[in-house]
Amino acid sequence: MKRVAFIIALGALVSLGVEASEGISPKGSIVHLQDRIEIAPEDLPQAIKDTIDEKSETKDLTISKAYQVTDEEGNVIYEVKFGTGEQSITKKYDAEGKILVEE
Repeated sequence: MKRVAFIIALGALVSLGVEASEGISPKGSIVHLQDRIEIAPEDLPQAIKDTIDEKSETKDLTISKAYQVTDEEGNVIYEVKFGTGEQSITKKYDAEGKILVEE
C-alpha cells in the first residue's frame, strides 16, 4: 500500500513539473539551490583560480563551464567543470577557494 501511495505521489510531482535542485553548502549540508548562473571562467574569484593552479589534478585542465550558485541561505558556491564528455570532472568551491565537492 505504501508503494502505491509513493508511486501516485511521484506521478503527481512529475505531472506538475516540480523540479528540485540540491547542492552542498559551505558547511557541508544539503540545501536547495536558488540561483545558478553561468559565468566566464575568468570571472571566478582569484582564490578559486589559485586553488585550481595549485592542485596537480586541475592545473593542466581546461575549464569548460563555470557557475555561480546561490542557495536559499544566500551562500555562494562555484561549480567548475573541467573537460568535456566522459573525461570531464566537476568540482565545487566556496569563494575562498576551498574544494567542497568532487564529482
